[in-house]
Amino acid sequence: MAATVTDDHVPADSLSFQPQVIPSSVRGIVTPSSNNTTTNAKPLDLPTLHTLIERYAPILKLHQDEQFLPTSIEDFLSHCTLVDKKSPAVKVRSPSVSQLPTKGEDHQFYLELSPDGKPGRLELAKTYVHALWQPGSPHTDLQFWFFYAYNGPGSLHVGGLVLDTPTTSGDIDLAPMGEHVGDWEMAMLRVDNASHSLNSIWLSQHSRGQFFTHDAIPASFTFQGTRPVIYASRNGHANYAAVGPNKSEYRKIGGVPVGLDFFIRNDTTVGGAGKILDCAKHYELVSGGWIGGGVVVEPAWVSWPFRWGPEGTSTHLTSVAVAEIVRKALGDELAKFCPISVLTVLASEILPHFVKGDINGPTSPGKHGSWNGVYPVY
Repeated sequence: MAATVTDDHVPADSLSFQPQVIPSSVRGIVTPSSNNTTTNAKPLDLPTLHTLIERYAPILKLHQDEQFLPTSIEDFLSHCTLVDKKSPAVKVRSPSVSQLPTKGEDHQFYLELSPDGKPGRLELAKTYVHALWQPGSPHTDLQFWFFYAYNGPGSLHVGGLVLDTPTTSGDIDLAPMGEHVGDWEMAMLRVDNASHSLNSIWLSQHSRGQFFTHDAIPASFTFQGTRPVIYASRNGHANYAAVGPNKSEYRKIGGVPVGLDFFIRNDTTVGGAGKILDCAKHYELVSGGWIGGGVVVEPAWVSWPFRWGPEGTSTHLTSVAVAEIVRKALGDELAKFCPISVLTVLASEILPHFVKGDINGPTSPGKHGSWNGVYPVY
């Protein structure tokens, strides 16, 4: 069978995608500015800022089977060893935030995480709030940042096709693909400075995200009072507005006479017992640039110039090796649809999403484009 790959996303109605709202002249980017920006707009004062944070702070619900929970920066560091590549024999175990170096050569320092730190500690977790306002803007972006000590493996749904019709399907745990130390995720809630109403929401989803306009919010989110409920996907911690598989990256190979299709699963559930983070009760305001008087002091770790995890790590998995992983996971029923040549094509589609040449720890929040109000969308 000649293997061909269909790159197009499946139509929204066939996969029950949530609405992708892109109110921007540049497709794929939502900036902090709006068409009604005015030089007369005034910023929020600190008491009002805290009031709005607590009014709209999301309720984060984790998957009922989530093994890698959010935690605090301090707890994460307590399970880490700070390593200096220039002096590898000198290691700082359980460094404090103040011991994190703020200068050095590129990639000089990195953090080793001990296995006992991977699960995180939800009871110590908090959301780190960055309030972003630009002079003249009529709104403020309340960015709620979440930190996870570890990102778990990806999950793939594969279906067998006969004459382009689905006949069988199954889910595959792609471990160790997708695993890495450290994971920063974020939810942005944009509020109007004058009316104090909720204007729009952006949710991080891996390297991009999903943007909801004011009109799309009521039909997309569940609210507890004035606060939206956000669901974090199992292992990958991408943020979604609803419970479900949250399918993404649909691909199809062949189909006539036989073939297969697949998509990445980003499963969310209503949250297991104790797997909820109340962001109104557990938050720290770490940045609000327009507020003077040294009241809100941005901690140095916000823009730490090194990685929240290891440096110099890489993967050597090839498409053929990944194809073998997938074939073993498929089982006999699906495997008959998948000669190794077809699986190799499928694997080449999987690799860019889960297997990176650089699987180091993530960069700091302040190094992300979204920190400055550039919100990439699918």
